[in-house]
Amino acid sequence: MIPRVLRRVLGFADRLRRSERGSIALKFAMIGPAVMLLGVGGIDLMAVHTAKGRLQSIADAAALAGAPALALATDGSAARERADAFVRGQMEEWAEAPTYEASYEILDRGGQRAIRVLLRGHRTSFFANMLPPGGWNFVGDATASTAGLTPLCVLISGSNGAKLLNIKDAGQMKAPACLVHSNRDILVEGGNISAASVQAVTTAGGSISPSASTGAAPIADPFADLDLERQGPLGLLCTVVEMANRVKVSSGTHHVPAGRHCGGIEASGTARVLLAPGEHFFLKGSLVVKEDGRLEGEDVALFFDTASKFDFTDRAQVNLDGRKTGPYAGIVMGAMRDNRQDFIISADHVESLLGVIYVPSARLIVDGTADVARDSAWTVIVAKEMQMKGSPSLFINADYDATDVPVPAGVGPRGGARLIE
Repeated sequence: MIPRVLRRVLGFADRLRRSERGSIALKFAMIGPAVMLLGVGGIDLMAVHTAKGRLQSIADAAALAGAPALALATDGSAARERADAFVRGQMEEWAEAPTYEASYEILDRGGQRAIRVLLRGHRTSFFANMLPPGGWNFVGDATASTAGLTPLCVLISGSNGAKLLNIKDAGQMKAPACLVHSNRDILVEGGNISAASVQAVTTAGGSISPSASTGAAPIADPFADLDLERQGPLGLLCTVVEMANRVKVSSGTHHVPAGRHCGGIEASGTARVLLAPGEHFFLKGSLVVKEDGRLEGEDVALFFDTASKFDFTDRAQVNLDGRKTGPYAGIVMGAMRDNRQDFIISADHVESLLGVIYVPSARLIVDGTADVARDSAWTVIVAKEMQMKGSPSLFINADYDATDVPVPAGVGPRGGARLIE
């Protein structure tokens, strides 16, 4: 915009210079001051525009610098001090810095604390500070939140239907160090949710501590690009012979290698099934552990095609630790994207589910009366829908440094603050 104005002024002056009417002195006396005035004004405007952009950049960076400290002091003083120190340092390095006033405000944004950095800059204008009168005033304004720093441990990814996260009867979800998020609603009917933070895109009701925030922005499926069918079209791989040789045991100890499990696995009675490290693909049959059966596995990832699911019932004991390396590192159990079955945990001794439980199109049901996943260093649930009923206590721990099972990107700890305005 400014260069165009200057070009027009200079073009007009050039036309006057080449005109044969009047004297050169008269022409210059008439147009010279105007050209100089507009030229200086244009330069001044460009300088102000540049200064305003730099002041805004400082405000943005200061807010991001202060936001991670919001958790260090209840009154936000540490965040304000960090932001102020950043601003002071930047202004000292700015050779032609404007005079400025700074304010630092701690806000609540949807249940998440945020810091607002407001910088009011002023610089003199040309011609004795008369154009504009009093000089130039401009603002740098930025707000940053630590929402991204709260570990994400439960994500209900569905956006259609009712009661997508539903706690019934006397069920309890305990996630004291992480975020429980629903892309639709949360309804607690008789039980309770306690977490570091709870939020829903639409509505939240019932016993939730601290109180849930609503109107949250949806969180996209963090594993939407994960190749779940790396082994090919899983549902088409089983032969008649493989189906006939499915694992069904009621006693003894059984070592099961990684790979395909056509027809599923069923452990009942007093049988103990030990899964070897690696990926286990359940095809055309479920993983059932019931009665006093036991299922154990370290460095494993279990995947279920559309005809398969897991079902842990009765007095069964389950201890599973997720994959430590490879494309599925951090996953402990997952379902194909077109699997819409109910995955059920109702056994009395599901002690460890270390890793991510990923059922993007299915419902996870936690039932019964016992503790679930209490011994896991950390657990993450990403499900389209989830229901708890009966009186189970589901523990969503977040001790990410206590194990060598890595946390996949997108869940668990999420570093860095983010600008929200």
